[in-house]
Amino acid sequence: MCGVIGSVITLSLGAILVIGSCIVGFLVVPNVVRNVITGEVVLIENTIQMERFERVPFTLNFTVKIFNVTNPQSVLNGGVPFVTEVGPYVYKLHQTREILGMNGDVIRYKRHEHFVFDPVLSYPYTEEDVLTIINVPYHAIIQVAETLYPSLMPLVNLAIDGVFGKNNQPFVNITARELLFDGIPLCQNTGLIATIACNIIRNIAQGARNIEQLEDDSLVFSILDYKEQLPSEEYEVLRGLDDPADLGRILKYGGYNRFRHWAKNPEGGVTPCNQINGTDAGIYPPFVKRSDSIYAINTDICRSVELRYEYDTEYKGIPTYRYAANEWLLDNDEGCFCLNETRGLNREDGCLLKGAMELYSCVGAFLVLSYPHFLFADNIYRNSVVGMWPDEDKHKIFVDIEPNTGTPIRGAKRAQFNIFARPVSGIPATQTFRTSLVPILWVDESIILPDEFVEELTGRLLHSLRLVDIFIPVIIAACCLVLLLGTGLTIRAFLVRNSIKKTEAVLDSKPQPEVETRPEPETQIEPRSQPEPRLVENGATK
Repeated sequence: MCGVIGSVITLSLGAILVIGSCIVGFLVVPNVVRNVITGEVVLIENTIQMERFERVPFTLNFTVKIFNVTNPQSVLNGGVPFVTEVGPYVYKLHQTREILGMNGDVIRYKRHEHFVFDPVLSYPYTEEDVLTIINVPYHAIIQVAETLYPSLMPLVNLAIDGVFGKNNQPFVNITARELLFDGIPLCQNTGLIATIACNIIRNIAQGARNIEQLEDDSLVFSILDYKEQLPSEEYEVLRGLDDPADLGRILKYGGYNRFRHWAKNPEGGVTPCNQINGTDAGIYPPFVKRSDSIYAINTDICRSVELRYEYDTEYKGIPTYRYAANEWLLDNDEGCFCLNETRGLNREDGCLLKGAMELYSCVGAFLVLSYPHFLFADNIYRNSVVGMWPDEDKHKIFVDIEPNTGTPIRGAKRAQFNIFARPVSGIPATQTFRTSLVPILWVDESIILPDEFVEELTGRLLHSLRLVDIFIPVIIAACCLVLLLGTGLTIRAFLVRNSIKKTEAVLDSKPQPEVETRPEPETQIEPRSQPEPRLVENGATK
C-alpha cells in the first residue's frame, strides 16, 4: 500500500513539475526575455540606444564605381558604347540624426551625412583619376528642355556652347572628385542667348537636387554633393514605447504621410508606389519573423523598398535572417512607377522595360534607376552597351538581421544610375546616336557590424538567450523524467498489488484438505518412590 501511495505522489509531482516548467518555459521566461530586449532597443531618452540613434558610433562604407566609356568617338558615329567599371572609390560615411523634438511615442529628426575619402580601401584609385563618362548634365538638360520647351529647342542649340562651355559635348573627361562632389560648371560667362537659356535651366533646376545655383548665378552639377551639404527632410518616427513592433516606423517624411512622386490612384487613396513603409534603414523593430517582409524607405530614389526573407545565415556566431530585394523590386507590376516621361527604350505603352525605373519626378532629370550591371533587367538594356557583368552576390540589395533585437549585422544598398543616349530634336551632336541606356555609376552603401559591437551584442543579450534556450529544455526534460519515473512506479505498484490480489483469490477458491486427528497417548503416572530408610548409629531406624 505504501508503494502505491509513494508512486502516485511521484507521478503527481512529475505532472505538476512538467506543467509548471512548461508554463514558466513557454510563457513566463519568454515574456521576461522579451521585456529585457524591448528595454534595450526602444528609443528611451538618456540611454545608450538613444545616443547611438543620434550618432551612429561607426562608419559605413560608401563605395562608388564609375563607368568609363572607352570608345566615345565611335558612339558619336552611331556605335555601341563600350564601358569599363573603374573603382572602387571608397568613402567613410558618417551618419547623425539631428533630434528636433519628441512627443510621447513620436520622435522628429533630420539626417546628416558626411563623406570622407578612404585612400587605403580605394587604392590604387584616387579622386583625381580622369575618366571619360557620358556627360550627365548635357543629356539631362537637353532632354528635359525637349520635353518642357519643344518650341525653344533651336534657341537651346544656339545657346548650348554658352551653357556648357568647355564641356559642350556628349562625353566629358572629368575627375572622379568633380563628378561626385566638386561638380561640372554650367552657365559661366554666358552671352545674351545663353543667358535666356540659363534662365530656363534655372527654372528646371528648382526641382533637381543635383544642380546647385551659386552666388554668381552660375550652376554646378554633381552626383553626391547635395547629400554632403544638405540635411534630409524631416522624419516623424515611432520610438517603440507603446509597441516595440513599431520601433522606427516612419509616420511622415517631409511633412507628408506618403510620397508624392508617383502616379496617383484615380479611385482615391494612396497607390503602393507612394506608400511610406518601414524605417529609415538604420534601425529595425525587434522580434523579426521569417514570414514577414521588412521595409525601409530610400529617399535617393523616393520610394519604399521591400525586403523578403530568403534564408537563415550567421555572422561570427550570431544567427541572422537574410532579407533581400530581387527582380520584383523593379518589375513595375503595380504600374504606378511608370511616369511615361522618359523616352529611350520603352514598352509599347511608354513605360520602361523590366529592371529599370524612371527617376524624373524624384530627381528632376531623366535619370534611370537599375540594379548594378543591369542585374534582373531586360536584355535590351544589357545589350545596348558592352561591358555589363551582372552578379547577384555583388549587385543585389540585402540585409542580415539578428531576429531577436532587429539589429542589422551586415547589409548593402546598391543602385545604378543611368541615362539614355539618344537623338534629341534640334541638337545636331546627338542625331547619329544609337539609342542606348548608358550607365553612369553604381553605389554600394554597406554595413558590417564592427567586432566590438558584435561582442557586445553577443555578451549582453544573445548569451542570455542561448542559456535560456538550453536551460528550459533541460528543466522540462528533467521534469518529464520525474513524470516518467512516477508513471513507471505507479504502474509497477498497481501491477504488484493486482498480482497479490490474484494470488489471494486463487488460494481462497481452492478446497481445504481434512486434517487427521490422532488420539493422544495415555499418560502413565508412576508411583512416587519412597526414600530408603537411613540407619542411625544406635541401630534404630530413623
